[in-house]
Amino acid sequence: MAGAAACALPAVAAAAPSLSVVARGFDNPRHVALAPDGTLYLAAAGKAGGQCIGPRRDPTCIGFSGKIWALNPGSGAKRVVQAGLLSLGGQDGTFTVGPDGVSVAPDGALYTVIASGTPRQVAGAPRRAQAQAGELWRVRPRPLTDVAAIDSFEWRHNSDGVNGDLNSDPYDVLALADGRQIVADAGANAILEAHGGAVRLLAVIRGPGRAQRVPTSLALGPDGDIYVGELAEGAGSGRARVLKIPPSGGTPTVVASGFSAITGLAFGGDGSMYVTELSTNLRSQSAPGRITRIKPDGSRTSFSRGLLFPQGAAVTADGDVYLSNFSVLPARTPSRSPFRGAGGEVVKVSGL
Repeated sequence: MAGAAACALPAVAAAAPSLSVVARGFDNPRHVALAPDGTLYLAAAGKAGGQCIGPRRDPTCIGFSGKIWALNPGSGAKRVVQAGLLSLGGQDGTFTVGPDGVSVAPDGALYTVIASGTPRQVAGAPRRAQAQAGELWRVRPRPLTDVAAIDSFEWRHNSDGVNGDLNSDPYDVLALADGRQIVADAGANAILEAHGGAVRLLAVIRGPGRAQRVPTSLALGPDGDIYVGELAEGAGSGRARVLKIPPSGGTPTVVASGFSAITGLAFGGDGSMYVTELSTNLRSQSAPGRITRIKPDGSRTSFSRGLLFPQGAAVTADGDVYLSNFSVLPARTPSRSPFRGAGGEVVKVSGL
């Protein structure tokens, strides 16, 4: 009878996913990475600078406000581990690019990649900017070390074969245990490998139609393959995909679809894949972003509340997910602006 009574008790509903702020005050925060010791690293693209070039109505402003941050997820304490990195954007500090990707190798080495452009754009920039643009950098151990020229590879090879499009935008990096660094070049639509300073092509990310796929995110899968998330903004809402390629390179295979503007990718300890989307509706500036968990059985759980322009993804052993929020904003915006004072922050999503 006692057993029957126990079976009759209602099941306890699982807690709904929740969002909490880990830390605020970041200029255009982008990808995040967890180190083995629990430190959370953040690439922040900065808020450009005072030297502007190009047309007066829409100039590109150049500065060195990009940073790599280290955060304690428990206390929210933060510190800068590398400052003075190239930052490119508009005069208001929004939608700035710079050090957009960050990754921690199993041996603790820390890497970042910095945005670039076309050969003509880079040649018109100050020499200090030219020296940083399009490069893969080792941040730790010190000193800051230039590992490989990612943009130069694209300028020589035009990886995706688009006529007249020698555009390079290294956007994410994945540091592997074998000493290689994998780079997603969003401008080249290519996944590249850097090893010992040499760069080679692993895969070109193509899709149906003429819209460029724009790879933005990388993760090492539990099967040892390299997983790639694409922005695919030109393809429209719901058309972005997750693909995978063999670790030695080859033809990409689509493993998940139905996303809009993927900007983060990670795996949990149980094999679940986590996908961050910049927006759920590319036509609406106010549409929320989203983080989705895809379990090994293919079932999906998503969370959007409080997420606006999120990027990156890093998953703890307990299944908490860290990502940047308001990732295209400086640390502070005017209270009377459309963003109402919001600024770049790092958040945690629990219970997904």
